[in-house]
Amino acid sequence: MTTDINAENLADSPFDLLKACIHCGMCLSTCPTYRVTGSEAESPRGRLYLMKHLDMKHRGAESGTQTNERITSATGILPHLDNCLGCLSCETACPSGVQYGELLFKTRKDWVSHPRTFWYPLQRWVKQLIFSHVLTHRKWLVSGRHFYKLLQRFGVFSWLKRLTWARSLPWVGPALALAPVIPHRYKPLHPGLSFGNTSGERVALMLGCVMDAVYNHVHWATIQVLVENGYYVYIPEQTCCGALAHHAGEEAIARDLAQQNLVSILHSNPDWIVLNSAGCGSTMKEISKQFAGDTVFEEKAKHFSEKVVDIMVLLTKKPLRPMKKRLSMTVVYHAACHLQHAQKVRLEPEAVLRQIPGIDLIPLSEPELCCGSAGIYNLEHPEISADIMALKRLDIIKTQADVLVSGNPGCLLQFAAGLRPQTTEEKPIAILHPIELLAEAYGYRGYLPQ
Repeated sequence: MTTDINAENLADSPFDLLKACIHCGMCLSTCPTYRVTGSEAESPRGRLYLMKHLDMKHRGAESGTQTNERITSATGILPHLDNCLGCLSCETACPSGVQYGELLFKTRKDWVSHPRTFWYPLQRWVKQLIFSHVLTHRKWLVSGRHFYKLLQRFGVFSWLKRLTWARSLPWVGPALALAPVIPHRYKPLHPGLSFGNTSGERVALMLGCVMDAVYNHVHWATIQVLVENGYYVYIPEQTCCGALAHHAGEEAIARDLAQQNLVSILHSNPDWIVLNSAGCGSTMKEISKQFAGDTVFEEKAKHFSEKVVDIMVLLTKKPLRPMKKRLSMTVVYHAACHLQHAQKVRLEPEAVLRQIPGIDLIPLSEPELCCGSAGIYNLEHPEISADIMALKRLDIIKTQADVLVSGNPGCLLQFAAGLRPQTTEEKPIAILHPIELLAEAYGYRGYLPQ
């Protein structure tokens, strides 16, 4: 594929950003989809070329003019863009500062209504329903959790996994492969609850959707660690962060959810807005971009974004209070893409982990490599996701660590499935959120596997 870009054709377009690309190819080795497919069309460089053509087609359609381009079929281009995880590892590797993510998500927004397949309109309608009416209702999520636990208790998932037809169904098969074992303990959290001394800095804790339904205990660990370190933690009125809608190009839904959070959370006057989910944090950190130029919300959005912080970053703002328990274990840390690439948080999590007594932190040889989760990517693109996970698995298994920690629910689900021992000789590895180790070190029990 040729990658020459005519800058004159990109005038007055956000794709002026493409001028920064020097076609050096340094992004190729960091791109998960390029590594598992070897296709230029599945690389950042190739996708930038395809996005440029789509942008010209889009603007040509709006102006009523025709574009004389070799690539004319949007239906043939869009699947390559849909195959992108949006991990943004290419941005970290790029020496020229190409804003790949901004270009990718703008293209997805512009072309989200364009059908890729016969079933695409139905698939999009289902996702819109989930984004705007399921993930935004906490009662539905909690009820779904309890129903899931019931099915898990009676072995329904184990039975379905043995059925070939069930494993072959779109979304169903990948979901069965990922089906996590949800902990029995669940202590509800809801707006109005607060913890700690009111004289401490005010921390508004975001609960999320999947995070609270599957990893509710991580929220409690977060609360316990923050209170131990003098913070006042409270649960504000909130809704879904809109990350999944944003990544899918459904910007109208994402903006509506962002506005709801912006108004309700700032009204509670927090010093910090804390998240323990990297994907949610990345989206909420960029709320200021969503409202750029908005006469009503622009300044409020900037103020909001300045307060958004990942839990591991907040814990580096001041010295941690002494921990009470020594944890003798080897630990490997996986930096979630939306933390290390999107939020540029790279040093803080490991700096906090190294303060836990007894921890031996083992480095990965490829710490920048995505695990293949990427929101619901592993449900929509299970084959590519599994190939990427296989690369990550090799890197992790050779460390022989006791525990893997990661600060994102999608990654935790992906690893819980992808790191299951494949032989009797293979050492099992516990999958935890970093904050669980800290809570255990502060003397709170129940976070480490027995």
